[in-house]
Amino acid sequence: MDPHVGSGKIITAPIITEDGVPIKDPLVLLEAATPDQQASLISTKNGDEADHRLTDKQTIEWKLTLHQIGLDVLRTDRSMVFYEKKENLSKLWDILAVYAWIDKEVGYCQGMSDLCSPMIVLLNDEADAFWCFERLMRRLRGNFRCTQQSVGVENQLQHLASIIQVLDPKLHDHLETLGGGDYLFAFRMFMVLFRRELSFGDSLYLWEVNTSF
Repeated sequence: MDPHVGSGKIITAPIITEDGVPIKDPLVLLEAATPDQQASLISTKNGDEADHRLTDKQTIEWKLTLHQIGLDVLRTDRSMVFYEKKENLSKLWDILAVYAWIDKEVGYCQGMSDLCSPMIVLLNDEADAFWCFERLMRRLRGNFRCTQQSVGVENQLQHLASIIQVLDPKLHDHLETLGGGDYLFAFRMFMVLFRRELSFGDSLYLWEVNTSF
């Protein structure tokens, strides 16, 4: 596990190369390290980096995603006053980073921050928020699984197309005419459960109805 997790900091720049060599970027040092750590890291010579090269592929892949998580966290629900506090942003980053660590098959994908954000807002305890998010992902992680043959959410799009074709064939035919018969316009709706289509409050009402069955 990376020491940045739980430090109250957010990483928005790469901290490691694809070869497993730590990146001593001043931007990373300033935003992700404590003052004491900054002094020691900045004084580290570039020649010492090879001594700290990682060899475990899963660890390297995880560390490569940490800055992407940070960038997505900064874009999540930015209109909310709640996220004006950096400590709340760091909670969101921590949870997503830890989840990516424990679920190595799926890891982190864009859209997860939208799903996790309500947990941070509604629950004061970071651990409680994590386990609620982990429970939600048990139902939704299939949407984020990708293979050479298909994307996880593709099955739901096919089901939607079949349902619309039966319930409203005119609408289905119209979408086919417009070139939308693959229903890709609904991709984001399924991935983040309408978090970006509806307001924060309305999306939670929809979640409550959806999970009550």
